[in-house]
Amino acid sequence: MENENKGIFAGTVKRREIAGHAIAGVGQNLIFGLWSSYMLVFFTDVFGIAGGTAGLIMMFTRIWDAVNDPMMGVIADRTRTRWGRYRPWLLFMAFPIILFLVLNFSAPQFSPAGKIVYAAITYVFMSMAFTAVDVPYWTLPAAMTQDVGKRTMIYTVSRTSTTISSLIVGIIAIPLVIALGGGDMARGYFIAALAIGILGAILYLCGFKLVREHVTPPPAEKFNFSGAAQVIIQNKPLLLILISMLIAFGLSFLRSNLLVYWVQYNIGSLEMVAVFNLISLPAMILGVVFTPLLTKKLGQKGLFIFACVWGAISNFIFFFVGYGNVTAAMVMFFLTSIPTGLLMVLVSSMIANTIEYAEWKTGQRREGLISSTQTFLAKVCIAIGGGLSGLVLTIVNYQPNTYPASRYPGGFPPYHDSCHRCCVPARYYSHVV
Repeated sequence: MENENKGIFAGTVKRREIAGHAIAGVGQNLIFGLWSSYMLVFFTDVFGIAGGTAGLIMMFTRIWDAVNDPMMGVIADRTRTRWGRYRPWLLFMAFPIILFLVLNFSAPQFSPAGKIVYAAITYVFMSMAFTAVDVPYWTLPAAMTQDVGKRTMIYTVSRTSTTISSLIVGIIAIPLVIALGGGDMARGYFIAALAIGILGAILYLCGFKLVREHVTPPPAEKFNFSGAAQVIIQNKPLLLILISMLIAFGLSFLRSNLLVYWVQYNIGSLEMVAVFNLISLPAMILGVVFTPLLTKKLGQKGLFIFACVWGAISNFIFFFVGYGNVTAAMVMFFLTSIPTGLLMVLVSSMIANTIEYAEWKTGQRREGLISSTQTFLAKVCIAIGGGLSGLVLTIVNYQPNTYPASRYPGGFPPYHDSCHRCCVPARYYSHVV
């Protein structure tokens, strides 16, 4: 049997380790895809919480994350086990992540105030559980190798697999919930969360088995806030990346959160949510796969700017295309999804590259702390997307499961006599006998 300690302190990155990191990422993003994309609609349409209140729960949870994520980074940096510093968290968090995901997608029959309290508590605990595995997971490549090229390869393979897994959840989630619930959406979400949570945990354990840490960990330093602050504040490249990430991904999560509402009520079919997520899958994979090649041509900074400009222009055009022509909407959704794939790989790789800069500038390596800024900003972006989504729903006076009368004359979608169906779910056409 391979010596675990030797695996931590020596050796080169093997293909199985790169595959193991990607496998764990698949589990992580199956869970994340369900939690981040469908928590808001579960709160509003199933659990019965107002959109604005649900958005505030998500946003205020990020205030705690401002402490929780860097704290987890420090804890991971100071972890010393026979398995390494970051790898064991895949083992430690396998069961808790299932528990809190299922609690998040449970709908107990509480009073309106009780529902808000329950939603807030379970959402905060799920956020903490997710952080406890996400920060170490995205720090692992820095502990697996100091070679920038190999590290970029690890991120590219992992981002490709995690992107696919997140989008798979987007494609199958609604059909899965409907099928498992048998008409009861609350039951469907609960069983789907349990199934995805168990599968994700199994993949965590597979990743834990395959991955090894090869970078010799520095002696555990006594933590102090001033030293930690220097690692972040004096790291100008890191700060610039984080600011750019805040803007780009905050708006991306806003669009992602509202997609299920937009497709259901504007396109006219809840089932079409899976189709639009399916369309984005090859687009984002295209962006992820071509990132290394385009980086050689444009450099990381140049490609980041290019992706942001592409995203802004394509989404601007998409706005004017509208949703009257479904085919045109699908084409534009494909084009606007490509830069997201580019940015996901770039951000991870660029943040990891600032670890060596921080070590040169301050004398402190602090991989976990620096990597935690990515997961923290990702959650802030989710919060911005969730908060703005809730605000939008409040502004437009959103009423769950009510088809907008302005969409069709008389408030009813067209009924097709030839096929004896409407173009939207049955609950919208009570006028049909």
